[in-house]
Amino acid sequence: EYYVYFTKIESEYNKKDYLAILSPIDEIMEPYANKIFKSFIITILILTITIPLIWISTKILVTPILELMKQNDKIIKRDFDNIKNINTSIKEFHDLSISLCHMSKSIKDYEEKQKELLEAFIKIIASAIDAKSKYTGKHCERVPILASLITQKANESQEGIFKDFKLNEEEQEELSVAAWLHDCGKVTTPEFVVDKATKLETIYNRIHEIRTRFEVIHRDMTIKMYENILNGKDKEKEEEILKKEHEKLYKEFEIVARANVGSEFMDEEHIEQIHSIAKRTWTRHFDNSIGLAHEEENRVIKTTLPFEEKLLSDKKEHLIEREDDIDSLYKKYNFKLEVPKYQYNLGEIYNLTIKKGTLTNEERFKINEHMMMSIIMLENLPFPDELKRVPEYAGGHHETLIGTGYPRKLTKYDMSIPARIMTIADIFEALTASDRPYKKAKRLSETIKILSFMAKDKHIDEDIFKLFLTSGAYLEYAKKHLKEEQIDEVDISLYI
Repeated sequence: EYYVYFTKIESEYNKKDYLAILSPIDEIMEPYANKIFKSFIITILILTITIPLIWISTKILVTPILELMKQNDKIIKRDFDNIKNINTSIKEFHDLSISLCHMSKSIKDYEEKQKELLEAFIKIIASAIDAKSKYTGKHCERVPILASLITQKANESQEGIFKDFKLNEEEQEELSVAAWLHDCGKVTTPEFVVDKATKLETIYNRIHEIRTRFEVIHRDMTIKMYENILNGKDKEKEEEILKKEHEKLYKEFEIVARANVGSEFMDEEHIEQIHSIAKRTWTRHFDNSIGLAHEEENRVIKTTLPFEEKLLSDKKEHLIEREDDIDSLYKKYNFKLEVPKYQYNLGEIYNLTIKKGTLTNEERFKINEHMMMSIIMLENLPFPDELKRVPEYAGGHHETLIGTGYPRKLTKYDMSIPARIMTIADIFEALTASDRPYKKAKRLSETIKILSFMAKDKHIDEDIFKLFLTSGAYLEYAKKHLKEEQIDEVDISLYI
């Protein structure tokens, strides 16, 4: 192979002359080939030495950086217990690692203090609810205990719906918070409704007003007898008539008084008796529209005096209009509970003829409304991610599996297992509670029997109910929180 050089040259003879030179490539490159080869060998040697050095140097820098990134990820995931100091000879990275550990501990301590504060607030709210009414006892305190116990048994079970059910410690804490707050809406329920022990009770028992009217009628009967005697009628005959009228009046008051207690079912015959007694009249001589608060004054219809009043009556002033915009709340939160027209109906006949118990439809709605208020309150709280399901767990303990509960008429498929656990915990505690002044605490066997009926009617989850029995959770709770006389033998084979 040759290098060729070819060019035109000028000639004195006006001819076209050209110069061509051929040079062998090997001869031309020979002086440089050795130098290139030596440079290549030297470069290879340098790279052979420097690449490992660069790799080692890079590893010394990158390894601690990657470790620091791992520790930082643990902080992001709040895995504070597994954060550790990294081993490195680079002082700056070592110091940064120590700083990261200190920061992690500081965040953990702060989080624990915040958690303690949150738990304290939760327990204060629950204690306030329990303390607000003697009729709730320590319900809010005991439901979390029972819910946690059932959850523990569900975690341990490998059967049926519990095979894939597992709540970790954080999720169990979430359920516990929900259990503590499940009745938080009761802070909005008026005490006179929660504590209503008789039909005529509002802030006080209005039977005293009714009795005073009977006293007035009793007195008027006596006065009428003396007037008749003064007008020449037979004294003995008038006294006999008065005696019979008084006896009838006594019996009528007894009927009203017994009806007021609400301990017996009110049949149509007794309802008719109340309506008949209500027709008696008495004369009012004083203005009933003075000395009233503005709101009550606006409800009272003024009359001329003297005025003949019915012994018992349902008046316009007894109807308390609903002021809240409940329609918008229902739409926003998907509530489906039937809403009475009035907030309260204080009518005397209306209340005395309540067929069962002491609550009117309006008052029962007001009590049930606590569940709606609980949901509203909880769904408006900015819960962190680990507590996001608190409203769901707390808001479903009055629902059934077939859409007949309240306030959202949910079904089994709308409720998680923890939410269904909460329902059983709430009912069992309410039935066995011995600190309710309005009822006697039920024995264990009675309570289990009632729960079995509720399971058959799809009001509670049958799988959770059976787990409650087979795991021994019912007895474990009973031994710690029920009175000795409540704990009797339960044949669970009848229910599983």
